[in-house]
Amino acid sequence: MNDTSLRSIATAGKTRLSIRFINVALFGLAILILTLINANSLLFPASSEIVYLVATALVCLLSVVFLSLQNRAQINYVFILCAIALAMLMYSQMLTPPKDSSAMLTSIWAQLFFLSRPLALGLAIAGCLGYLIQAIRSEANLESHSHLLSLFAGTAYLGGEIAGSYWAFIGWGRSWSWSGHFFLSALTYLLFILVFHIPKAWFSNASALYMGKAVVLGFISLLMLGYRLL
Repeated sequence: MNDTSLRSIATAGKTRLSIRFINVALFGLAILILTLINANSLLFPASSEIVYLVATALVCLLSVVFLSLQNRAQINYVFILCAIALAMLMYSQMLTPPKDSSAMLTSIWAQLFFLSRPLALGLAIAGCLGYLIQAIRSEANLESHSHLLSLFAGTAYLGGEIAGSYWAFIGWGRSWSWSGHFFLSALTYLLFILVFHIPKAWFSNASALYMGKAVVLGFISLLMLGYRLL
């Protein structure tokens, strides 16, 4: 093995170490921000926009903590996801932390409902980026990783719907009605299901299929972010 190969291997190792350090450092920062918010509030404000963003960033970072960085595609994946998480953390600091509370939020079902949203959103963003990179450059490990994240995202969203329905039942005496919120939630969950049921016949090759899945997850992510922040 010549000197050029050795330098290339050493550079790749330093890059992987740097990306891993950034990932872990941002993960710790997100936990610190959530801890400070909780310490300055009467009740952990799971329904607030600032917690929504910070928790989403935390989930994005957590989704790649144990991903092995074996090639350039995986390194780029983690790097871009860290950049997205950092942008959400920075934007969250422009928002005002809530100071008040509500008796309705003391229910564990309320907490589960509100926290299920950033959990699903963070996994959807990570899955979307994984499919997007997979469409550009085939990478088997990244494909299975993205598929698993998408499955967990849909499951978390459905779990939040169940918890929210029960919370509404014990709080107001009935579950949710056929309102605009319900239709939006139902649409979002149907889109999560669509990721796994897009007909392959609609696409000319595997790369186009992955791009289609990335588009669906990207639309879900924009829908969930826009609904809370706009």
